[in-house]
Amino acid sequence: MLAYQTRTTRATRIYAAVLALVLLAVVLAVRTAYARGELTHVSRRSAPAPAPIPTGSTADALARTWLSADRPAAGTPVHDGVVISYDSHSVHGLDARTGKVRWHYTRSDQTICSVLQQDASTIAIYNRHGNCDQVTGFVSATGAVKWLRTLTDNGITEATSAPNVVMTVARHSVHVIDNAGGLDRWNWVAPDRCSVDRALAGSQGVLISTTCGSQHRLVLRGLTSDELKWSVTVPQAMVPVAASAFVGALDPSTGVLHSYSADKGEETRSDRLAAPAELAAELDRLPRASTAVDGFTATGEPLEVLWLGRLYSFAETGKVNWSAPATGPATVLESSVLAAVGDSTVQRFAGATGRVEARVRMSPAPSGAARVFPVGNGLLLAGADTQMYQ
Repeated sequence: MLAYQTRTTRATRIYAAVLALVLLAVVLAVRTAYARGELTHVSRRSAPAPAPIPTGSTADALARTWLSADRPAAGTPVHDGVVISYDSHSVHGLDARTGKVRWHYTRSDQTICSVLQQDASTIAIYNRHGNCDQVTGFVSATGAVKWLRTLTDNGITEATSAPNVVMTVARHSVHVIDNAGGLDRWNWVAPDRCSVDRALAGSQGVLISTTCGSQHRLVLRGLTSDELKWSVTVPQAMVPVAASAFVGALDPSTGVLHSYSADKGEETRSDRLAAPAELAAELDRLPRASTAVDGFTATGEPLEVLWLGRLYSFAETGKVNWSAPATGPATVLESSVLAAVGDSTVQRFAGATGRVEARVRMSPAPSGAARVFPVGNGLLLAGADTQMYQ
């Protein structure tokens, strides 16, 4: 009996030691997997939606109430009292009244390629291993995560938003996804040995400029449907500038704006906008992915507004209605155009005529080019940083 107990005790100890080693190995494996997993690199906090900000009349003079070094989201960076901004790793929902962070989402292992706010949805695109392909959708007001997905896009992309969609532009592709659920609308890959120069999203579709060796083409695709509307050869690498009130592209070598029919791509009009030397620096600053700025005049005619160092307002035919100096891109509000014009001033222009309807003095003066958005009775200036004036 003693010998039996000795043998079983020894076997029990060996068995217990083996179990302990197995358990330790499992714990170490889990810890390693967790350390390398995505969850350990995510920090997030959501918040209740803030109280709405009542719409009010903007005074003739405004003072800056807060400033954030964050970059503002593309699209419309303010929604329901929350201003969407971001830095290298984090997306922030700032209180429009105070500038304080209400919600945030941070990925410490990935850097941000683009952040956009459109239709109450915030879209953050992260760079993983050199590809801008990790996408998260949030409720803009609260920061609650709506969806996550991985795109098939290769390389670094630029992104823009239009109603209901987000468009990304890579070196060889243009990809449009739904911003509410992240599903693909379409993904267009340029033919072999061709590259994508730029793409512009508008209500008439997505106008894409491509280069294939020595050949250049303009391609118009549907905005939300996988539809090729037309593809035409052009003499130079063109810059798409209009895709809503009309379809148009600028030849940077001549300064001529060419208009095309939306159904067949036939050229319908050409007008010299400015001397090439005057446009060169402004064209270089245009992003590869952009969205047409459009609206309607008080009498219902479509208008489209372009900023190239100054504002140009176009009619449906592609003819310039009016132009005016400006230091930043325009925002169309109903039948008016809002833009910073320098000298610490924001002006509101009549969309049809360019007549100045209101002037607002800003103190201190905002620096650099910035888009202007009304918030309550104040103005949000979205440029290299984010500033609120009230």
